[in-house]
Amino acid sequence: MRRVLAYLKNSFINGLLVILPVGLTFYVLWLIYRMIVRFTGRGSDFGNLISNFLMMTIGQEWFPGIGAIFTLLLIVFMGVITRIYVGRKVYSLIDRAIGSTPIVNKMYITVKQIINAILSRNSSTFRDVVLLEYPRKGCYTVGFVTNNKLGKLNQIIGDEVVAVFIFTTPNPLSGMIVIVPKEDLTYLGLTIEEGLRLVLSMGIVIPAKFLDNRVGEELMGDQ
Repeated sequence: MRRVLAYLKNSFINGLLVILPVGLTFYVLWLIYRMIVRFTGRGSDFGNLISNFLMMTIGQEWFPGIGAIFTLLLIVFMGVITRIYVGRKVYSLIDRAIGSTPIVNKMYITVKQIINAILSRNSSTFRDVVLLEYPRKGCYTVGFVTNNKLGKLNQIIGDEVVAVFIFTTPNPLSGMIVIVPKEDLTYLGLTIEEGLRLVLSMGIVIPAKFLDNRVGEELMGDQ
């Protein structure tokens, strides 16, 4: 019975980890869609222009799905804009402004890191999933390497160090950065997605590779 309950509990957490990101994504898209429809929908000033244009071109005043089309076009447009020089500069200014705003910045930076890690295949926000002794010797924590080029910090500390981000589980909207000597880290060989599932599930969802006894021997051999 205990195994059944444990299985159901793990399945529930897995379900949340799948549903929450997807649900949040669709919710944000829905909000954008509602905003677009409000300003471009049928009966609005811009909507009337669209109706007139459609009547002149295809002889039809309106057709369903225009709001969805404009939503997709807006997302693609923003993606194109932020890939050109001027767009990158404007986005960088907005990013720095929000990132330096007290209270809001903690939530913004963490959510941005999570989204980049999950959606971007080329993301360098989170580089590796590591194990380190924190907050005391003999107590281990899973962290994410965010920067391995810290310049003069290496000279100040007298060792090659990296920046590691540690989530304050179960709240994924906060965390802390610790500067750790690279030699004190154990690289777990997990994907960022696997690391996030492990941390955000409070250790309930264990990566399949850790259920293989040979993994421990491989990790010890890498040190």
